[in-house]
Amino acid sequence: MTSKILKINSNTYQLFENNKSIGTISTYTNDYHNQNCYLKFNLLTYPLSSPFSLIIQDKKKPLQVMLDSTEKYLIAFLTKNGFQLKRRCFSLTVKKDNMKLLPEEKITIQKFDMHNNKYLDCCDFLYQYYKNSHKVVSPLTISKDQFIKEVPTKTGYYQLNKDSQIENIIFTENNEIAYICSTNPKTCPKFIQSVLLDMFNSFESIFFEADDTDWAAMDLLNQFDVDVTQSYNTYILDTSVTKNKLDNDL
Repeated sequence: MTSKILKINSNTYQLFENNKSIGTISTYTNDYHNQNCYLKFNLLTYPLSSPFSLIIQDKKKPLQVMLDSTEKYLIAFLTKNGFQLKRRCFSLTVKKDNMKLLPEEKITIQKFDMHNNKYLDCCDFLYQYYKNSHKVVSPLTISKDQFIKEVPTKTGYYQLNKDSQIENIIFTENNEIAYICSTNPKTCPKFIQSVLLDMFNSFESIFFEADDTDWAAMDLLNQFDVDVTQSYNTYILDTSVTKNKLDNDL
């Protein structure tokens, strides 16, 4: 059986088995994380030989695929051909009854919106944390000014340390926790609990996503007794892999 890959336009590659088309792999970019090249699959079946060597040499960037953990066959195809699991993202909708425990003592937390004098400080704090927490997967490539301008949420909570500096922040949009960031693993859990109790006073349920590469987000997830077996996963094929692992490239 012979395999073949043909570039049909700047962002699309057509795959063939025994001269019959089995579909396409498309590429796209993300301005926030422009160091990687993202892939989308539209295949009837998976080729016996890896098509990724040609794509990675053409794009000259690591390849990134984001997909649900239930897509077992695509995951098997990716890992067989050198992709590595770099991140799992869990999506949850929770209620107060799902909390493992309620805080024994209240701590002082502050609310903010875009008119608060701490808002830009909160956005700057978020940019630095977001940049650090994503660099191991797909580095942030937009400027701080652009990031702050495009932060989609304008409300949330923060906590100050004993020196009156921000050390914990949660950005919210209605009943969604959009971002969480912290510099203090010791105070972060109690901050999270206090924010949750305040939000549950207004909302029956709360939605959030938590990446397993983000310790503060995992602290948030760990406040709840819920099933988190399903996830949205990120797989990366680094440019160096083509030299060491893809021996069966076309």
